[in-house]
Order: sequence, then C-alpha cells, then structure tokens
Amino acid sequence: MTAGDGRTVHVVLVTYGEPPTPAFAGHLAYSWRILLGLTRTIADIPRPLLPLIALARARTRNRTWTAEGYGSPLEALTARQAARVRAALSEARADVHWEVHVAYEFREPLLANAIAGLPAGDEVVVVPMYAAESAFTHALSRATVEAFVRANPRPAPIRVLPALDAEVLGEASARHVLALTEDDGRWRGPGTAVVLAAHGTLLEPKRRVDNGLAATEALIAAIRRRLAPCFGLVVPGWLNHVRGGRWTEPAADETLRQVAAAGLSRVVYFPFGFLADNAESQLEGRVALRSQPRLEARHLPCLNDSPLLVDALAGEVARSVSPSARE
Repeated sequence: MTAGDGRTVHVVLVTYGEPPTPAFAGHLAYSWRILLGLTRTIADIPRPLLPLIALARARTRNRTWTAEGYGSPLEALTARQAARVRAALSEARADVHWEVHVAYEFREPLLANAIAGLPAGDEVVVVPMYAAESAFTHALSRATVEAFVRANPRPAPIRVLPALDAEVLGEASARHVLALTEDDGRWRGPGTAVVLAAHGTLLEPKRRVDNGLAATEALIAAIRRRLAPCFGLVVPGWLNHVRGGRWTEPAADETLRQVAAAGLSRVVYFPFGFLADNAESQLEGRVALRSQPRLEARHLPCLNDSPLLVDALAGEVARSVSPSARE
C-alpha cells in the first residue's frame, strides 16, 4: 500500500501564536485575545479594565521589542516543525496520507478556524506545542476543540494529544543540552551551572485550575537527573509576571544571582519550558543574563525543529491514529 491509499489524517500543531514583529496593532490584538481567552478564566478582572490592560501590554511589548531590535522566530520555527513532523510521519507510516497544519490559540489562523477548513470525514490530531500540561496550555486546545465539536458535529474524530511524557521530553532536552555543550570543555564540569528556564505560574490562583507546576517540576527532575553528572549545578529559574499574587520561586534573575554567589563562573541557560524559541525564551533570557555580567553565558536555543523533538512528536501522533487507518 502506498501513501494516500489509506485514510487522510490531518495533524494541527498549535501554539499561542505571538506576533512576529514589534508592530503595536498585532500585539494589541494578541493581548486582547489572551485576556478574553485565558486571563479572565483564572482571574477576576472587571470587563471595563480589559481594554486598558490590553493597551498597556501592547504598548510595553511594542516598546521593548523595538528597543531590543527583536522579532519573534516562532512562526517560521512552527512552519519548519510542521514540515519535519510530516516527513517523519510519512516515513514511519506510509499507509496514511498525512497533512500537517499550523494554527494558533490567540491569532489567525485560530485553531477553531483551522479545523473548520478541514474535511469533516478526515481524522484530525491536534498537537499542542507546549512542554507541560496545564490550564494555560493543553487545556486551552481541548476546550476549543470541545466547543467546536459541540457546534459542528462531524463523523470523524478530533483528538487533542496530551503533553509528551516527562521522561521522553526530559531525555530529548538533556541530549539537546549535551550536544550543544560538547564542542568546548569549558561548558561542562563543576565550574558551570545549567539554568533551566520556564514560564512561571501563580502558586495560589484565585480560581482552582491546574497551574502546571507539578508537570513542569517532573520535567525539571527528568532533565536534572540526566545532566547533573556533567555540571556543577542544574537549577530552575522561573520567568514570572509581577502581578496577581505569589509566583514560582526562584525567579530567573534570582537563580543567576545564586549561581554567581556560589562561585561558578559560567552558566548554560536553557529555556526547557518551551518547545520553540519565542520572546520569553529569547528576549527575557537575554535581559535576565544581562543582570549578571560577571557570568560567562551560553544561551541555548529551544528544541525547535530538532530531530529529537520531531521524532518524539511524530511517534505520539502515529500511535494515536485510530486502528482503522492502519488497515
């Protein structure tokens, strides 16, 4: 049987979809959608304040990105991830015709709109491109899909995959770090710390939600266990907001202060909590590292479109396909 003789399966990779440029209008629309679709589900914000908050967030990001000369690579990276996942799936399962698409939670093409454009008779697998399960990641995609299916019943299933197992992603992440530090012995050993950076979370959100802390800590443990023999320290650093309550500790800048105070001279900064480079992984990391100029730093990219991540994702997708597509 050749590719295309079996059922067509559509795979949709979904991320938040931050704007690629500093343009104010893009950040305003993005901030507005996040406030409506995410922030208000966990925080009691009076509706009249929403436009003011969206404006303030958009203005801050426009100014910061412009001052730093920054543009997000996330859109291009997600497109490359999609192409490589499709190639990996086609190689692994030639009995299925695979189509891989990109969609976003908070800008066009929105996830619901992307699904609406797919044939109702074809199976769909949605892959949230987040490192850990939480109310702010995979649960968003599930809620979108559930609402879509209620409003648009269809004969073929739509599945939303869970996060990669912590041990699987931990193995890929550790191998990624080791591969990117093997060229120079100075970036290994007792004088070098690895700072594992991830988006922080509220420890006591006003509404009961899964804040993702347990899943993220499990991933930290999986990475640390694999990297500890090669480095002086392997420690987390959280990229926190400043409002809403108590956030995860220590914040990334505090972690870097602790590394310097411990007498280590080098730091490998790895944003493990993201599957692709974005403003938090790149720009916020850049700012945090500037706070400790005495530390010699190597700022690693996220997994991005590495074969380590692509193979893990393709394997999960292939295993999720209904048995009838394998006949």
